Amino acid sequence: MADSIANIPPMVIGGSIISAGSLILHIVGFSTTYWLKKNVDRNSFFHLGLWKSCQVSGENEHCDYIKDQNARFKASEAMECLALLAFVAAMVCAILKMFVLKNQRMLFVVTGLLNLLAGGCALVGVIVFASMKLDGHFHYSFGLCIVGGIGGVFSGIIFILAWHWVKDYEGM
Repeated sequence: MADSIANIPPMVIGGSIISAGSLILHIVGFSTTYWLKKNVDRNSFFHLGLWKSCQVSGENEHCDYIKDQNARFKASEAMECLALLAFVAAMVCAILKMFVLKNQRMLFVVTGLLNLLAGGCALVGVIVFASMKLDGHFHYSFGLCIVGGIGGVFSGIIFILAWHWVKDYEGM
């Protein structure tokens, strides 16, 4: 096992770590209900996620699934779902490249493009959500999806550079 890890290019390991971190951040941001927070009064506040909205009064919290959504809200949900699928596919391709299909250079490109797609979809999703001009302040779930999206774009660039670097290295 140690011998097989030693043969993996460092850029692939780095890109995979960034991609895994971006996936984890995106999952947390995607699934939690703190995209937006609004203080109603001194003892109560409202927080909203992609799927649920919650009202907190003192010690009591009541959450409901969001039923009436406008087109922008649905578009934001769709983009974040696409980002999640692309992040998972990118991780599968990265693992395949590192441990199973080591000689398939095309997996660099596929993994890079999937990471770029995931990061782009995540960032477009948060931009669409922000464009709704909802009353309140963006909170940590919103920020985690932004950081995950930026990480996805960065990881995609690293994988494409790794493909180019390995191509030049093999040509020597």
